[in-house]
Amino acid sequence: MVMKNTVKENREFRYAYKRGKKAVSSHLVVHCAKSRRPVSRIGITVSSFNRAVDRNRAKRLVRAAWQKYYPLVQPGYNVIVVARSRVRGATLEDVDKSMKYCLGKLNLI
Repeated sequence: MVMKNTVKENREFRYAYKRGKKAVSSHLVVHCAKSRRPVSRIGITVSSFNRAVDRNRAKRLVRAAWQKYYPLVQPGYNVIVVARSRVRGATLEDVDKSMKYCLGKLNLI
């Protein structure tokens, strides 16, 4: 699985944090900001975990949930997903529900 549509630049993350909209759920915080690109892109932030195994698992869960909802997301947005510490014990179903809730609250799906 190659993810081409990702946010990589620090300034794009900062722009979404400062000027974008935000939705919070029990497992995720989702920031979104309009971009000039024709497709929506995702950026994943996981920093509140001590072990690399936990950080990588959290990123895998978020990417799997994003893959499910990506075709439904409106084009032209940078979506930044911040994994909260509760993701450590979560299942894919839990993260999936949180992603759907946040994207719906931001009117992206």
